[in-house]
Amino acid sequence: MALGLLSACVGAGSRPMPLAESGPVAVELAGKSYIADLQPSEAGATLAMTRDAVAFGYDEGAEAKRAAAAFCATRGGRVHPAAYGHFVAGAWVFKGGCA
Repeated sequence: MALGLLSACVGAGSRPMPLAESGPVAVELAGKSYIADLQPSEAGATLAMTRDAVAFGYDEGAEAKRAAAAFCATRGGRVHPAAYGHFVAGAWVFKGGCA
């Protein structure tokens, strides 16, 4: 019964984005290949974006966010609005993942 009450409080538009079923997922955007890795975290989820061939540079956050948006769109969502990218060792990481 408590589960039913809990689920009634959560609207359909606020359900969390499901995590990747088989780990990192390939994403194609404008002829380039990226890897999206959506993982659980303390913030709810973390989306790490890397390029397939060459690591991202510190100045390529906008490109990484476009690739993240393309990944989230394939899952019926968008990059979490409060997700600021953080550059970590050749990857751009977005806390909050997809919304």
